[in-house]
Amino acid sequence: MTPRVKKILSWYGSDNPGTLTNLARLLNTGMLAGTGKLVILPVDQGFEHGPARSFAANPAAYDPRYHFELAIAAGCNAYAAPLGFLEAGAREFAGEIPLILKVNDHDLLIEEQDPIQALTGSVQDALRLGCVGIGFTIYPGSSHRFEMYEQIRAYAEEAKRHGLAVIIWSYPRGSGLSKAGETAIDVTAYAAHIAAQLGAHIVKVKLPSDHIEQAAAKKVYDKEQVPIGTLAERVPAILILKHLY
Repeated sequence: MTPRVKKILSWYGSDNPGTLTNLARLLNTGMLAGTGKLVILPVDQGFEHGPARSFAANPAAYDPRYHFELAIAAGCNAYAAPLGFLEAGAREFAGEIPLILKVNDHDLLIEEQDPIQALTGSVQDALRLGCVGIGFTIYPGSSHRFEMYEQIRAYAEEAKRHGLAVIIWSYPRGSGLSKAGETAIDVTAYAAHIAAQLGAHIVKVKLPSDHIEQAAAKKVYDKEQVPIGTLAERVPAILILKHLY
């Protein structure tokens, strides 16, 4: 256990030993073990975009076991996927890499201005498959955002009770935002903050641009002279409250 990992675990004072153990497993696996940094391989493209659009360019990827092998060979900290993919290989690769069950998913069969994710897995599924945690996507900016916030609150409560970590992918999108606003610095920071406030141990957001979407936020950024000119300046601005990979 490196000093860096010990420090990160100290940030989660309300969590039980089971959750801290699973966070430690994540942080002590793969090429970045002990550094406090994470690379998680998420494979929900098939659900999100369809099999051909996701895997035709690399036919080996149609096999769910391929992604276990890829995550292991690449030295990733963990592999995250929906229920079916994990069920296909969890026994064969048991103990070789930490697993994260993606418990909600979205498809593109119908284009939507305000997307929402369907609940496709459970905490009990994650426990059965030996996962270290659950993964959940929220869409700040969607008209369905409050429903998603309430869903992850309930999932997180159950997951933590059973000693699992909670990972939130917080991706702003929806009719309330422009395309540029989906990665705007103020919106991205807000999305990270929301995920942290919802109880995530790990938050994933897209890298922010220097665009500022909200007029009220722009006034504050200008008045306080928040540096956002470079990516190196923007990333620390969203590293708030929780560990971000």
